[in-house]
Amino acid sequence: MSNIKFKVHHVLDDPREDEYGTYWLLCRVEDANDESMFDDEIPFMSLDAAYKFKSHFLSSIDPIVIEFEMENRYES
Repeated sequence: MSNIKFKVHHVLDDPREDEYGTYWLLCRVEDANDESMFDDEIPFMSLDAAYKFKSHFLSSIDPIVIEFEMENRYES
């Protein structure tokens, strides 16, 4: 298992809902391991959760850190 750590620096648009009821936010993200920056969509279970996440950036310039474990499929 390896730890993945991303820092979300900015939300680029309003939430959009897909056909399965998942809400997505397009965000500016930094890979904390190699400091590369990229745009990516982050899923949310509800519109309220997406707007709560987005509202963080109305009063703060600090990134939101997202960390999770990922199974390494090529591990012996």
